[in-house]
Amino acid sequence: AAAAFRRNGFLWLVFDKRTNVNVPALQKAGSGIIETLQQVYIPQATVLRRTTPKDVNPSMRRAGLAWLIDFRAQEATPKIPLEVQAQPDSPIGARIFMPLPEPGKVIPLTDPIVADNMLVVPGIPLGHGVAGTYAYPQFEILPSIQGVVVTPRIDDVRVRSLRQGVEIASAAPTFPLKFSPVSQEMAASARMSAMRPLVRVLDLEKWDTPNDAAILQTRAILEQALAVAPKAGQREARMNLARFYFANAYGAEALGVLDHALEVQPSLAQDREWLLLHGGAQFLLGRLPEAEKDLYNAALNGSDEGEFWRAIIQAARGDLNGASIELRRSGSIARPYPRALRFRLSTIVAEAVVEIGDVRTAETLISTLLADGPSPSQEAKIKFVQGRLAELEGDFDGAVSLWEEVMDSPDRLARFRAARTRVELLLRLDRMTKREATEELEKQRFAWRGDNREFDLLRRLGALYLEQDKYREALQTLRQAATHFRDHPDAKAVTKEMSDTFNALYLEDKANALKPVTAIAIYEEFKELTPAGSRGDTMIQKLADRLVGVDLLDQAAALLEGQIKFRLQGADRARVGARLGLIHLLARKHADAERVIRATAADGLNADLAQQRNHLLVQALMGQKRYADGLAVLEPDQSMDGELLRSEIYWTMGNWNDAAQSLQRVVTVSGARRGERLNRKQARYMLNLATAMTLSGNERGLARIRDNFGAAMAETEMAKAFDLIAARPALGLISPESVKERVAVAQNFKSFLTAYRERLEKDPLSAIN
Repeated sequence: AAAAFRRNGFLWLVFDKRTNVNVPALQKAGSGIIETLQQVYIPQATVLRRTTPKDVNPSMRRAGLAWLIDFRAQEATPKIPLEVQAQPDSPIGARIFMPLPEPGKVIPLTDPIVADNMLVVPGIPLGHGVAGTYAYPQFEILPSIQGVVVTPRIDDVRVRSLRQGVEIASAAPTFPLKFSPVSQEMAASARMSAMRPLVRVLDLEKWDTPNDAAILQTRAILEQALAVAPKAGQREARMNLARFYFANAYGAEALGVLDHALEVQPSLAQDREWLLLHGGAQFLLGRLPEAEKDLYNAALNGSDEGEFWRAIIQAARGDLNGASIELRRSGSIARPYPRALRFRLSTIVAEAVVEIGDVRTAETLISTLLADGPSPSQEAKIKFVQGRLAELEGDFDGAVSLWEEVMDSPDRLARFRAARTRVELLLRLDRMTKREATEELEKQRFAWRGDNREFDLLRRLGALYLEQDKYREALQTLRQAATHFRDHPDAKAVTKEMSDTFNALYLEDKANALKPVTAIAIYEEFKELTPAGSRGDTMIQKLADRLVGVDLLDQAAALLEGQIKFRLQGADRARVGARLGLIHLLARKHADAERVIRATAADGLNADLAQQRNHLLVQALMGQKRYADGLAVLEPDQSMDGELLRSEIYWTMGNWNDAAQSLQRVVTVSGARRGERLNRKQARYMLNLATAMTLSGNERGLARIRDNFGAAMAETEMAKAFDLIAARPALGLISPESVKERVAVAQNFKSFLTAYRERLEKDPLSAIN
């Protein structure tokens, strides 16, 4: 049972079962609506105290025994106001009594704002609360959205939960409650107001027909009457035929007659009876939007029968919770309807009263339905509602057993609903795993198609897949819901769920838990979910970084090609173009690298990016053996990396003399000095210079290197290789082994691209610029 009420700026939610609430998670989920949230710890109940905007209040609904609370802009008033009855002459003495089926236990609370006590009685029936404040000398009854809240002014006030409602009396017989007696006239007036009879528009009882033979006979009589009716009597004869068809649940036939009647007499479009018959016939055919057009016509405003049929449509659309209060109030409208029509509507009403927790009314309705001689298909519908009632009363095994019987019935819709509801209950009871639930619900995708029930099933499946981290299946299922039901009120919410999931994968790095091939496959399948602007570019960057990190270069290249082609301009396009060019170079696709670098050229680039792009272009030209073109690009470049590239071109060409001159400049720029220790890079440059001089036959230059840097090289890890390359030639022939070793050293030249490879082992691709 639950209670909800506002007091002193706070919204209180009280439940009569103890549980621990994840307050930070709940506050995060309600961001923008829940301003503050606190759990008040008492042993016997769960109490939440929060602040929300004044116009944002809760609507209570249930899924089995679980309470679901929807916050929206609405008044903090009950849907069904409780009658506060002053009974000064009751058998136990003066008391206040409020009829409330099966109220929960009384929960004492203290309001920390004013430091007074409250006695809260939660309720099971949905929307039953107190409309307004009732002040008495000894206590006050506060307004509530759900349940009853009493603030005692003396210690002897006693609040009790009885089976029939809530009682407020004095605990001390010598100090009975005192309140003014209610006059007989006022009491009678209040009772008459509460018992106001429902006003009907349709008079269908006389059209109830017991069997098929009688239906054929009556139809023939009515058609004959219409055929021979004078012009003045044709309207009534035609309406009689429509009433007969509708009363016996022949929706299509009733529509045909009613449409013709409207053609003959257009003023019927505002006639209450015509609107109810036409809207009801649309309902019988499952045409809910068309039925709404008729039943929400202003001509039916204030009509009990109109409100009843509107609630029937609301329930048929899947909002049983929203329709339940009205169906409980006006459900008896359907009692005199002919059997064919009555059964279909009364089943919906029975399910509605179960929804709001009115057990006794539900039991009465079910008994009446069973006594009406239902067919096997109708009996399946009744058993489904019986299962819902058993679930409400906590008989979970009984509920599952009833639904399993329905799953073997001839009624397709009842089978579908029973299977779905059974799965949800078993999930909540931890008697079924999410994987098993998913498998069961997947079977139901082909059991019922084309309306809100399929949409809800697809959405639920998507949520279950997400809970199991099955992102591809989740996105596929949610996409089907959003695509096949574009006009559904929640279609946009499903699209947002897809976007949030996609963002979690590729912006919040949940995709890192997936195999890289799976991550790129999901991205490619749902790339239309990539957000616009910088967030989308960050998403692509992260995914490309990961793909390059596991050497999936073709996939990374395709990703960045799309980004360059469709998303980027100017400097950003040039920056990503450089990354894509590097990917092509790593994949040895030199012509593609050149194409990308040239195609993404832009004005106004900063010096570092412009230089990086030139160096990548030179590397691409080298890969195509266009050495002269590469040297031409480097001609004005005096940077260290530019000189290294120039030396690499000469080295690759076998132009050892120019390579040695270029490497001499590299050594000088690196800061290598005679008599000083060499770092690893300086030692590498020195070895390359010695190699180039050896292969160019420059013994004089080699001797100078030995004299100036031999001792320093001896202390590096490249000492042995340097000795081999720079050793003084002995008299006679060089041994074949020495030639092989020198060639191996020459081939170990560390290229410009090798430096990038080493960098990518430590840093992501996006770190290069």
